[in-house]
Amino acid sequence: MKRVLLSGIALALLTACGQQVTTPEEIEEGETSPDDGGTPYSDGGDGGTYVFNRYGDPEGYDDQRPTDYVATEFTTFGRMNWEEWSEDTARGHGELSGTWCFEQNCVDDPYEVDVELSDPTEVGGTTYFSTYTVSDPDGDMPADVREAMESADGGRLDLPPEE
Repeated sequence: MKRVLLSGIALALLTACGQQVTTPEEIEEGETSPDDGGTPYSDGGDGGTYVFNRYGDPEGYDDQRPTDYVATEFTTFGRMNWEEWSEDTARGHGELSGTWCFEQNCVDDPYEVDVELSDPTEVGGTTYFSTYTVSDPDGDMPADVREAMESADGGRLDLPPEE
């Protein structure tokens, strides 16, 4: 339904403006789609490895290459740009904040980090990354904040509940 609606909007814009616009069918998996404010386009996934994301939905959902990613109840990644997303590893760069750094006002001023997701684990027939590691390329994260982050969730990612 979404594709039909978006194709109709694209056709209307093409007719009204006389310019060519990209329809969802022309967007490749993982590219940013114009229809949703920059969220990576997904047509249901490629059967690869996912993350269990609670961004915007406390029940959580399967996601690949999320721009915004609630990894655990303690840790959130934002403005993510993924350089690699394979079955075994995902690597990207973005912003990191969490309950462990509220005192440093990290919600308004998150830490710029590189992140690697790994340790694929199967839950209910779907494979999810289960761990993350963070590096701080700018060296902005104080040692005590890093320790608080590591002790908050131990680098473990949320997984969906077993059914």
